[in-house]
Amino acid sequence: MTDDTNKTERIDTPKLTRRSALTAAVGTPALLGLAVGSYEAATRVSDGDESETGILCPLADNQPSLEGEKTAISADPRLLSAHGLSAGQQVRLVRNDTDDEFAIYTIVEERPENPSDIIRGGAAARKRLDLASVEPTDPGNDDCPELLQAYTGDDKEIDVTISTMIPNPDLSEDEAREQGELIERLDDRGSDLLFLAPHGGAVQPKTDQQAEHAGELAEATCWRTKGWGPNGVNAFHRWHVPTSELSPSSYPELATVTDEEFELAVDFSGVCETGIVVGGTADRARREAVRDSINDALPTCSVTATLADDESGTNQELLSNRLAAETIYLAQSYDARRAYWKEISLGVAAGLSDDVVLMQRHSC
Repeated sequence: MTDDTNKTERIDTPKLTRRSALTAAVGTPALLGLAVGSYEAATRVSDGDESETGILCPLADNQPSLEGEKTAISADPRLLSAHGLSAGQQVRLVRNDTDDEFAIYTIVEERPENPSDIIRGGAAARKRLDLASVEPTDPGNDDCPELLQAYTGDDKEIDVTISTMIPNPDLSEDEAREQGELIERLDDRGSDLLFLAPHGGAVQPKTDQQAEHAGELAEATCWRTKGWGPNGVNAFHRWHVPTSELSPSSYPELATVTDEEFELAVDFSGVCETGIVVGGTADRARREAVRDSINDALPTCSVTATLADDESGTNQELLSNRLAAETIYLAQSYDARRAYWKEISLGVAAGLSDDVVLMQRHSC
């Protein structure tokens, strides 16, 4: 099952070369709610280098596993320590020669460097700070936008500012859309049912609206992000991090509910393949109930939901599987979400809550 803006990467199976670097860090307590330390503290940790800035460089010869990984970077432990960061967390890099080029990355390796402000990433990772030269990818026009081409800038080294702010806490939804920013929203209703949309906004369109709608109907807790790209395009390239790598400590609102004991989490996700597929770790009877409820909510002539015929959504490193005892992983094409996002979310809510009642199924 592939993500709807990445034709080659299985969203439910992280690459083994990166898993070992991330396993120990998932769930690490956060220091991200704190501001970067004083200049004196930063320079003391990083041997005279200003920790607020860094240099994004090509990969070293002994880092072949990171080549082609568009969200993965390595950094010196001293640089990370100055920001309260460690491997497994997300970080925002902002290109210094323009305020319009920034993206979030996952720190997958702590690697000693000299000087300590060196950050390393592959060509695809570096391209995410050069989106002005990337042909716009709008899911409304493409079934599945292509991967980023390699970085082709003149500079092999990119001066960057390092920020621990992943979602911007100060923006309204309209402001985030206008500024090409990322925000997160949480409705904590004290429920043991959790609806998730880790890639909402224009990253995987309509998934955040689905989580919100289902949460309201079922009176369940709902967490989602909403991200937009520069000039309304390329949101995926700026903000997408696979949910198997997403660190709750990098998302302050999400971090407030990670200690709650959720019985079930539902992940509204986007994929390239056509259709609506119900996966996850929940038992077959529960997944069948959700599938049937979705189909009852859809028009008679529309696409139909099916059960996953593989282990889609069962990887224990997926965010939903780290937060709840059981999960429903809803993999949906853009066309299905665009046409029937509300009906799908209604069907999911009705399949999980006796308080949500479906109306009579209608024809097209």
